[in-house]
Amino acid sequence: MSQSRASKGDPTPFVELIVKHERALMRYIRSMFPRSDDAEEVWQSTAIVLWEKFDEFDPERDFLPWAQRFAYFEGLQRRRKIARDRMVFSESVLQSLAETHDASREHLNRRSRALQACVEQLAAQDASLLRSRYESEVTIGELAQRMQTTAKTLYRRLDRIRDKLAQCVRRRVALAEE
Repeated sequence: MSQSRASKGDPTPFVELIVKHERALMRYIRSMFPRSDDAEEVWQSTAIVLWEKFDEFDPERDFLPWAQRFAYFEGLQRRRKIARDRMVFSESVLQSLAETHDASREHLNRRSRALQACVEQLAAQDASLLRSRYESEVTIGELAQRMQTTAKTLYRRLDRIRDKLAQCVRRRVALAEE
């Protein structure tokens, strides 16, 4: 089946790629728009354009850079709409941020892979706590009640886990760069 027919008849290939790259694409957009409402607007308009243009996507190429290019142009449009706001980056700053993000992509990917490996090495209880804290809408207070402990104790425990992960990531990235 050709890519064109797949995108028009079956949204699965598009949905799979969008879901796979959603976080990375949102990080890219957030690097240009620190305000979450602006970033969300750009994300939504980018997703629409990506769907509309998906029949032009070459499946032999990497999806993320292709999608980031659309996000960049959608970001420029958003910037023009809110240009009167003094907290908006100029086009040259947006271009510089996009170039910086592109240049650091491989380093960020190495760090992301290292973090995934380090999380997998955590004790089951620590990994479960991280998931409960960062993959759900549960507050620290609610989590503390569930675990029959105090919020302060959980904060300390999370700090220790984050420190352990940070050290592990630094080690793995340093080894990968050697």
